Amino acid sequence: MSLTNVLKKYVGQKLFAEEQAEFKQEFFKELFDPYGVVNYKKRSTIFINAVLEEDNLPFIFAVEKETLEGSNYGRTYWLLVEL
Repeated sequence: MSLTNVLKKYVGQKLFAEEQAEFKQEFFKELFDPYGVVNYKKRSTIFINAVLEEDNLPFIFAVEKETLEGSNYGRTYWLLVEL
């Protein structure tokens, strides 16, 4: 799978903490191809957006707060946008 395929899979989805962790595992595995288990917990959208810009990939993450009533109300999420 390529980095672009990983990104396209998440375009337009609201990624809350659980989905962010899943995304980071897929994204960084494809990017770095590590030999062992790596903790990507502290990698933020700032770091990911810098990688996207450096690799000239037409995507960017925005950070938003859920405003719709429901179980996620008030929680922060990431939203991947294709430019």
